[in-house]
Amino acid sequence: MTTLSPRTGHTQRSSITLYFEDWGQTDHPAILLVMGLSGQLIFWPDVLVQGLVAAGFRVIRFDNRDIGWSGKVTHRARLPMHRLMLRSTFGLSIEAPYTLHDMALDACALLRELQIHNVHLVGVSMGGMIAQIMAAYYPDLVASLTLLMTSDLSPLFSIPPDPAMLWTMLSGGFGGRKAKGLERPRPEDIAKFMQRLAGRRYYTNFQDLVQRSRLSLERSYHPPGVARQLLAILATGQLSSSSRRIRCPVQVIHGLDDPLVHWKAGQRLGRLIPGAKFHPIPGLGHTLPISFMPELQKRILEHISSASVTVKNRF
Repeated sequence: MTTLSPRTGHTQRSSITLYFEDWGQTDHPAILLVMGLSGQLIFWPDVLVQGLVAAGFRVIRFDNRDIGWSGKVTHRARLPMHRLMLRSTFGLSIEAPYTLHDMALDACALLRELQIHNVHLVGVSMGGMIAQIMAAYYPDLVASLTLLMTSDLSPLFSIPPDPAMLWTMLSGGFGGRKAKGLERPRPEDIAKFMQRLAGRRYYTNFQDLVQRSRLSLERSYHPPGVARQLLAILATGQLSSSSRRIRCPVQVIHGLDDPLVHWKAGQRLGRLIPGAKFHPIPGLGHTLPISFMPELQKRILEHISSASVTVKNRF
């Protein structure tokens, strides 16, 4: 595959600056990749991006606010995170500097600046929640939607089966390094954590994980931003009413080995969103392993092709 280089830049919405990469020909149909909690844009594998570009698409990936090279927000929660999560479970209000609706507006502003008006959205985890909001409330911008390992934040599925894993992400305490007084974790510690998130079916090269973790640490290491992103999820509350509003073609992909967001959350979305198709993937966890990229690319391209035919048949 020919190595490609992206156009890069920053876009401004209110006081927030977003860093983005823009790959492929600007007159090709566009795909926007929306990353999840704590994930920088580099966690969308290059092989997926370049494969989609080679298939004739313009592909944009970006750092969400409070992560990577995008702008950071100054805010400190008044209550400990475990109490905030408990309040969210009981449907109580939560004070937060922003919600997922604000993050959806960030992405919409990026699309408008790039003069993209009919995008194919692909969102993973928290990014899938942001993508649901975009498709529900800004339908003129969205041509199709692919949701990966995400949920509608129903109380039944909003608390992960393994809270210790989520706490590790929030605290930056991979492998107990923070407790030893070290400012940053080692790439190897993050790679081991990512292995815990992976399922049993798709091969993940440990050294590849180490390299990606090292690059992530070199780009940015900002645990307070991760905590604020989780706070945004908690403050947003259940998305079921938003999800029911979605009218574009939707596919929901969820690994049956996902240790963070139970696969039944994806199944629920498949039933909740009108016309959505649910694809359970045996052995896939809560990661995007390189060995899964050919299958994911195929599913994205087939869905976009099917969505284009559906839209064409409406007229």
